[in-house]
Amino acid sequence: MRHLQSFFENESLLIQAISKELASKDIAPFIIAIDEVGRGCVAGPVLSCVSFWMPKQLILEFKFTEKTKTWLPFIDDSKKLTEKKRSSCFELILKEYDLKFSTVPILKSNALTPTSLFPSEKTLHLNSKDFINFKKENHGINTNEYECIAFSLGEASANEVDKYNIWNAVQMAAGRALLNLNKMIETEFSFLKKQWQSSILLMDGKHFLKVPNEFKKNIQITVTQADGIFVSVGFSSILAKVYRDTLMIEQDPLFPEFGFSGHKGYGTPKHLSIIQKIGISPLHRKSFLTNYCPETLF
Repeated sequence: MRHLQSFFENESLLIQAISKELASKDIAPFIIAIDEVGRGCVAGPVLSCVSFWMPKQLILEFKFTEKTKTWLPFIDDSKKLTEKKRSSCFELILKEYDLKFSTVPILKSNALTPTSLFPSEKTLHLNSKDFINFKKENHGINTNEYECIAFSLGEASANEVDKYNIWNAVQMAAGRALLNLNKMIETEFSFLKKQWQSSILLMDGKHFLKVPNEFKKNIQITVTQADGIFVSVGFSSILAKVYRDTLMIEQDPLFPEFGFSGHKGYGTPKHLSIIQKIGISPLHRKSFLTNYCPETLF
């Protein structure tokens, strides 16, 4: 097994890469890692997870109890892991943070709308190939071990997907997760306010999120394939994926004819065939299904 420190080499390199690209030596080494799941589903919510990471030396300075991180070797892009491995990792994470599925912090709804979200004042996109080249050029640098202080999930419903469109729903889910985690930091970790406010927002892809007003000044970084490059983003990816899958499994007894426990709301051929035969449930996204069941939609 690799030393724990090596798991977070990419996070440390990212801070250096950002400092170089933005010509600034004042990039704080704190990370808010964001990932979402459910964008391509035809039923169920969009779910986002945000997690707050700090270097180990600061963890010790603030006298946190260091996590055992038994889940760390499992962390990867959730799409690359088997369902069994994702679930095992999810359970290990919940155990480490003394949580059950029912007590996972999540904000499912609030007054947030797309008009409540704003562009980040400073953004930077890094292509995964460019980042890998930067990594080769800076091989052997000192790296930090990181630790997740807290995390939260956010949700946007199928109705909100239909009302605002999928991209706005993705941003709303992330916005709710950020606001909920912000509340947690303010109430449970107020002594970390400065670190929290100077954190970079790190996420997969190349499109920048609009964020709640409280986060406009946080530098937003997108990296293609970030969920497979950064442990922090992979962590958020697994939490979002397994939590949403579990939500859909719980809906199965309520709508047994649709088989949600199998496809989790994705538009499999069997799922779409069922919709064509019997119509849709309240969990389905009408805007995604106009070609399959128009008579039940309008």
